[in-house]
Amino acid sequence: MRKIGFLFVFLFCTSSLAELQYHSERIKMMDIEMLQQLITKNLKKLENHEGEPEVAVKEALEILLAQPDQSLAASNIFDQLRSQAGDEKTFLNALDSLIGDALGSLKKRENSKDVLRDQSTYAYILNNMLAELQKYKDQEFYKQLIEKIRDADIEFSDALISHRLLNSMSKIENPSQYAGTIIKKKKAWWKFW
Repeated sequence: MRKIGFLFVFLFCTSSLAELQYHSERIKMMDIEMLQQLITKNLKKLENHEGEPEVAVKEALEILLAQPDQSLAASNIFDQLRSQAGDEKTFLNALDSLIGDALGSLKKRENSKDVLRDQSTYAYILNNMLAELQKYKDQEFYKQLIEKIRDADIEFSDALISHRLLNSMSKIENPSQYAGTIIKKKKAWWKFW
């Protein structure tokens, strides 16, 4: 019985590690200097080759892109992360993993506070990521990432819309629609009406 209890606690703890470390509600309470310190910490991990570079890049991207007001992402930190990731593949894998996490979270239909907070944060992450990626839309892999978000056809629950309005007093923007404005969906050649 103790082994089962230990196994349950172990599995619960490891599954919670995949969740967001910093939510948009927490990030909006931090000043710019504190956010820069968090991102710099991950950049130093990359410089010193501490741990997996993809994990450090993903954590820095989460912090950078989860900001409701985008005060830091408008700077050159996104491009700095891209260049310090070591190789382009590490950065692209981190972006793809972050998109996968976001789309997985946004498909959940639970109304718990934690799930709604994650979903709200991931909506910010995807929208801010698209704002950064649109300048690279002609490069194939970035184009695929934008199309992946566009083709996900994200739909928000009423609970998430209410959560965003109550907590940030802002309307939630649909990342799939935003991605559709960056790269338009082509109509099938047989659909001429």
